Amino acid sequence: MKVLISGSFWHGSLEESYVRAFETIGWSVVRFDWEKHWSMHPLALMPLTNKLLRFRIADRVGKFFNAAINDARPDLVLVIKGRMIAPETLAATRRILSDRPLVNFNPDSSWEAVNTSRRLLESIPVYDAHFTWNKNLIPRFQNTRAKNVHYLPFAYDPVLHHPLKTALSDARYDAIFVGTYTPERDKLLGTLSSCNIRIVGNGWGKAKFVPKDWIMSKALYGEDAVRVLGLGACSINILREQNAGSHNMRTFEIPATRNAMVTTRSEEQSQWFKEGPDMECFATPEELLEKVRLLTSDQGYATTIANNGYECVREETYAKRARTMISLLGFA
Repeated sequence: MKVLISGSFWHGSLEESYVRAFETIGWSVVRFDWEKHWSMHPLALMPLTNKLLRFRIADRVGKFFNAAINDARPDLVLVIKGRMIAPETLAATRRILSDRPLVNFNPDSSWEAVNTSRRLLESIPVYDAHFTWNKNLIPRFQNTRAKNVHYLPFAYDPVLHHPLKTALSDARYDAIFVGTYTPERDKLLGTLSSCNIRIVGNGWGKAKFVPKDWIMSKALYGEDAVRVLGLGACSINILREQNAGSHNMRTFEIPATRNAMVTTRSEEQSQWFKEGPDMECFATPEELLEKVRLLTSDQGYATTIANNGYECVREETYAKRARTMISLLGFA
């Protein structure tokens, strides 16, 4: 069986994790690198035309996309995100595929302002199926005339996220936060001024509340990120507004590295972990400070949380998600 995956392929991307996942379960994979084709367009080299004529560029890339599908003849096409793909491009894709499924997985909310587009929303009815990580988004897909909507949580990639041989006694900081800057995260972490925290992620140069010496670097991936996580007595996971009540990628990635996780309390994360033995949770800045101090002061308890959390997610890989996806799509 063969799947064509469309998206952006780089070390640490979700697209690459799904490539490895499908290969693990025995499928062959064809990559269509949307970003690479975009950057090859002459208009994309000029910032002004790249912005003003982005739809013309996208439509040109869409022709290459459909040509690649026509050549590869995949059994399944999986579009990850797809914010710039026109509904007309996808309609042409459907004609090429005939009865083979065209599906979408969006790791963001299609209705979040910074991640949406008119094309993305208008394309929802064209896909044969949508997979979403957030149960709360299912009614929104259905109200936008999605044909089929399936819940598919995030997971972890064993190539990128795995334990390293480091002891908790080697921890140099009270906690580590790995994630992109948002004003809300900045304000929350800033309340931990009595702790010794380190932050890795993009955009933190804009921070107003966290001390500048907390910021270690821009985003890191793979073992580079895992090594940083190992420098803390615990790792903080802050769910953004679009993830409220649900989970995010770090929900699996932190425990998979055998680090103690302190995460925003949510109903969905309780599917995989019990609060206390497997993870610690917070709902307020005061509770976050309390939990960080607890795990920093009690090395034995932090080790228990780390080990239990690891056992909870051991089987929650993207290969498992790929099997779920093809089962829901009716593949044997």
